[in-house]
This record gives sequence, structure tokens and C-alpha cells, in this order.
Amino acid sequence: MTTNDTKTPHIVVFHYSQTGQLTSILNSLTKPLEVMGCRVTYKNIVPKIPFRFPWSEQDFYESFPESRLEIHSETEPIDYSDVKDADLVILGYQPWFLAPSIPFSSFLGESSTGSYLSGKRVLTVIGSRNMWVSAHISVGERLRKYGCNWVGNIALEDRHNNLIGVLTVFRWLIKGEKGASRFLPPAGVSDADILSVADIAPSIYEAITGGNWSLIQGEIVERGLVQFHPGLYFVEINGNRLWGKWAKFVIKKGGYRDPRRAFRLKLFKYYLNTVIFAVSPFGSLFFLLTYPLRVAGLRKIGQKILFLQS
Repeated sequence: MTTNDTKTPHIVVFHYSQTGQLTSILNSLTKPLEVMGCRVTYKNIVPKIPFRFPWSEQDFYESFPESRLEIHSETEPIDYSDVKDADLVILGYQPWFLAPSIPFSSFLGESSTGSYLSGKRVLTVIGSRNMWVSAHISVGERLRKYGCNWVGNIALEDRHNNLIGVLTVFRWLIKGEKGASRFLPPAGVSDADILSVADIAPSIYEAITGGNWSLIQGEIVERGLVQFHPGLYFVEINGNRLWGKWAKFVIKKGGYRDPRRAFRLKLFKYYLNTVIFAVSPFGSLFFLLTYPLRVAGLRKIGQKILFLQS
């Protein structure tokens, strides 16, 4: 499309937001685009088996194997007939257990989704605690398989210390308490960061109307709307590998909500808390001590992640 076209730019947003935070991020991004003259259509991903919020602790751990292994769960059918002409597709998602959330992963795995996304320009938007790279890689593999033109990725995250973030996100997800307490800061992505995503909207509008998307991801990186943290990446890739083994171990006893796997899920719960609070600090120390040996390789990995390189 050229700047002389009179067609109203059309953006479609597919997303699933359990807490509402991701919806706030997407609204912050799309509201300025609507003001500029774009038509924005939201398509909510609706799981047939709902995931309530706040979670119960049991439900939280129950979702672990299916999340990590990206096992398909039925979602309500989506009508694509009114968004066939979309100039940009925005995919908004959250990581669950270092993988795309069950509803989003299931949506992305549908053949109808793949058919729709084929050849489309796609911008991904992540709302995360802080470890989003594994989910990002998984989503990227599917987008490339579908033949999408992946033009950009935004990843907003909780900027607090990793262990502090664990405490605040558990309090939020299990008790529904997001705000600051006497000893802990607010959970999730900060309001300031959510508002800041609007700053990229004029450049997205210019890309839609002018057809040049080559500079978008560079500007996203420059504005700090996605960041690569080598230390967190080191923890995440090792955790992701081990969690895959745990997920397979649990699921051998049965599928979602099968009582036969309850004991193995309890073992994973104890393992997870031990690793996070007792082992991960030593892992971080080991990373710092060996960082000079890893810096060149991590720099290359960071560039690939930030700039959507396969």
C-alpha cells in the first residue's frame, strides 16, 4: 500500500489475557493508531475450558505439563471473514511456564490460524514476568512455518529483581493482589512501561501506510520495548530443558486434572520452589563468574532474539 491509497489501514489483534495486563498493553499500542485513522479489530482467544483468575494453587500447577509441552486445548472458533483485508496482524500473548499460554498456543496450532496468517505481516506483543525468550522462539518457529512476514516483537516485562518478581507474581496470580504491599512492590509490568508502548505507534502507522517495515524492530529495540538479559537467558534455557523433562514425567500419569498425577505435580512444586529460592542464586553467581567466557556467544544470541533472526 502506498501513501496515495485511500483505503483505511486495518489492524487485527488476536490475544488472550488472563489477568487483563496484556489487554492494557495492547490498548496502549492501538489507541493512538485508531486516533491516526486505523481501524482496529480485536479478536479474543476464548478457551472452551476457562482458566479462572485468580488461580487456585492447585490449578496453577495443574496447568504446568500442558503449558510446557504446548498440548492443544480446544478454543472457540474465530471468524476471520471480517479481517481478511488486515494490513497488520498483532498477536498478543503471555508465557506460562516458559512457553506460550495454553489458550494462545492452542490458537496458534490451529490449521485455520496457519491458513489465515500465511503471507500476513505480523507483530508479536508479549506481556511477561521476565523470562519470555523460550516462548518467543516457539512462536517464531510457527510463524516461519506459516510463511508470515514477522515485522516486529515487543516484550514488556516486570523490571524488578527476579526473586522479588517471583514473590509478587505468585501473590497476584493466587491471591489477586497486584498492588504494592508493605514489603513488596507492585506485580507485573509497570504502568509507565505500559504507557510507553504507545510511543512506537506513529512509526507503525508510517510503516503501514508507506510499506517500509525494515526499521521497525530496530526502533523497538532502541526504545527499550524489548530487552535481552544474558543472565536471565542462562537461567531460562537451563530451566526450560529441565521443565520439559518434568512435564513429560508428570504427564505419563495422565492428562489434565487426572488425579493419578497429583503426587508428581506436588513433587514438581517442591522442586520448583527449591530451585527458585535455593539453587538459582548460585546459578546466577556461576553465570557471573563464567560470563567472560560466554560474552561473545551471548551477544550473538541476543542479536538473533532481538532482531527476529532464525
